[in-house]
Amino acid sequence: MDTGTDSDAGEDTTDDAGRGAIVVGVDESEAAFDALHWAAGVARRRRMPLHVAHVLPTPGVYLSEAAVLIQAQFTEQLDEAAHRVLARARQELGAVHPGVEFTTGIYPGPPSAALLDVADEAELLVLGATGAGTIGAALVGSTGQRVANHARCPVVVCRGGRTGRGDARPVVVGVDGSEASTRAVRAAFAFAAVFGVPLVAVHAWGPDRPIDRYSAFRLVDWPRVEAEERAVLSESLAGFATDHPEVEVVSHLERRSPGKLLLEHSEQAQLVVVGSRGRSRLTGVVLGSTSQNLLHHASCPIMICRFSPP
Repeated sequence: MDTGTDSDAGEDTTDDAGRGAIVVGVDESEAAFDALHWAAGVARRRRMPLHVAHVLPTPGVYLSEAAVLIQAQFTEQLDEAAHRVLARARQELGAVHPGVEFTTGIYPGPPSAALLDVADEAELLVLGATGAGTIGAALVGSTGQRVANHARCPVVVCRGGRTGRGDARPVVVGVDGSEASTRAVRAAFAFAAVFGVPLVAVHAWGPDRPIDRYSAFRLVDWPRVEAEERAVLSESLAGFATDHPEVEVVSHLERRSPGKLLLEHSEQAQLVVVGSRGRSRLTGVVLGSTSQNLLHHASCPIMICRFSPP
């Protein structure tokens, strides 16, 4: 594997290039390089290999001879740009993250399919929140939506710049008792342990509206409901807290919208982890409103841990 040299020797586009690795998608945008550095920091702490992937645009259909010539020139420019991006990535990884083992690869589009293929057996897929190139507007546009809905591994969208060493901000996890949430809690504990920071477990419940204005809500035994929701939160954390006694856990239970509550916590977090049901053959479920809201507005990297029912 490449360990920081500025050459093409580290390029690996084999089918298992991302197997067991952290895969990061890069283009020419600064957001993509923020994601690169975040991913490299995680790779260093977890002692895992890193695979840097650049995806070319999907070629169009050209009929005339002149159009074919233009297409050939355009393709050459894209190839040159791709090599510049990866050369910069290798240079920055060698300078800022010495010792991190990494490979690089250039892949034909479409971007979503390429990223899903290379990360098929990856431990984690990392993307920038916005971009100027082929992965542009990742996890906001259709490419990112597809990746988040179909990726087998957790997907991280880096928002809010780079995370520096010695960052003491906590990891925040959304908890709701679902199977997707269980995946998120497991990942959040693991990352909090690796980062050496506290874990803030957030459980939002109940209507996000003034209860006094709705007569039906007055008939609900809210103290009992709150006790049940608190039990859900405690049970969701119990086993993982035992496995990670070194992680300080702070629980936060509040009757309000989960999206708004997690957004508030993201302002003081270095990572927010949430679960989401992925697209299934039967229901066609896509990312929920909480995940969507965080991807568009959060102040820090967001991790989506997808659960897809059999």
